[in-house]
Amino acid sequence: MSKEAFQTQLEDYAKWFHQHPEASYEEYETTERIARILNDNGIEILPSGLKTGLVAQVKGSKKAEGESHVVAIRGDIDGLPITEESGVPYASVNEGYLHGCGHDYNMTVALGAALLLQRRRDQFAGTVKVIFQPAEEVSADKNTPTGAVAVLRTGVLEDVEVFFGTHDSNGGEPGEYFIGAGPQSGAVDKYRIRIHGKGSHAAHANSGVSPIRPAVALIDGIETISTKNVDPIHPRAISVTHIEAGSTWNVIPRDAFIEGTVRTAYAEDRTLIHDRIRDIANGTSLAYDVEIDFDWEYGSPSVYNDSEWTQFAKDTAASLGLVVREPDASLGGEDFSYYQQEAPGVFLNIGVGNGDRPMHGPTFYPKLDALSDSAELLSRLAQGALSRL
Repeated sequence: MSKEAFQTQLEDYAKWFHQHPEASYEEYETTERIARILNDNGIEILPSGLKTGLVAQVKGSKKAEGESHVVAIRGDIDGLPITEESGVPYASVNEGYLHGCGHDYNMTVALGAALLLQRRRDQFAGTVKVIFQPAEEVSADKNTPTGAVAVLRTGVLEDVEVFFGTHDSNGGEPGEYFIGAGPQSGAVDKYRIRIHGKGSHAAHANSGVSPIRPAVALIDGIETISTKNVDPIHPRAISVTHIEAGSTWNVIPRDAFIEGTVRTAYAEDRTLIHDRIRDIANGTSLAYDVEIDFDWEYGSPSVYNDSEWTQFAKDTAASLGLVVREPDASLGGEDFSYYQQEAPGVFLNIGVGNGDRPMHGPTFYPKLDALSDSAELLSRLAQGALSRL
């Protein structure tokens, strides 16, 4: 198949996926479509027990000189609960949902890479596992894990030695690839603080203990951490996003509530900020004679690209004649980081244009011009990694 014909094939796939976005852990039609394409091309789907999403594998037929190795590539498949306003002729037919973060693009790239690897089985030894991951966008909590965690819990990736993942970016044009070492996203954590005082009539403030003043002191303390405690060259964001106290003008309330989010690029900053907020809360409790409950909920860690594999990815892209750029710092969350807790990996961004259409917005869609080049890069990364291992 010519490159032009392959590009057209991938565009057809991407447009269908764009038309059929589905919610996290409800990607049934998407999973069925991917499975049908894989089956039609003789690509093995591994039994995993996943309700949505799947893991396939392509085994090279070339004889290995030593032990057989395993690498993995990943695309994500869920949409967002947003009504589409993009104006494209292949807009969403699933009312209230949109592929507004470009997962239609990501899964098409992974699918294209799988097809290329299947055609080139005689050129490599080892196994490439292809992850079509559900629920990257899910609002994860203790009872509902993010999709990467769900896939890892199946055990089908326990033998993977290197992970590669891609994501589209409207920060670049088609043909631009953003590959960098070190932190590529933010760890996503949330905190909640409940302050328990003693309510009273506002005219008799001395008979109560207001939770409002300690809440203000806490917020002041939290907002100094970023400038006073964290290495100034480390990306981080500490935000207070929600405050509640009282219900009327003449009553001192009993309780106050504060919550927010912390985004960090480095693991040591994640620990430092957690400990500082906890210590400030404990000190405020003593200073203002109130009880304070502090709760911290860990989300996905920071994506952290291995330096050696990142250089390998840059060299591979350059060898294909692609434009490679350094990525901008970002504290957005990305659950590809969970795979990197199991084995080293590289997460790279693919330019798709439309920089005036915000991702996670109703008008966004990725330009499809570089689908075949992106699938080629991802397949070459997998194939080259097996040779390098």
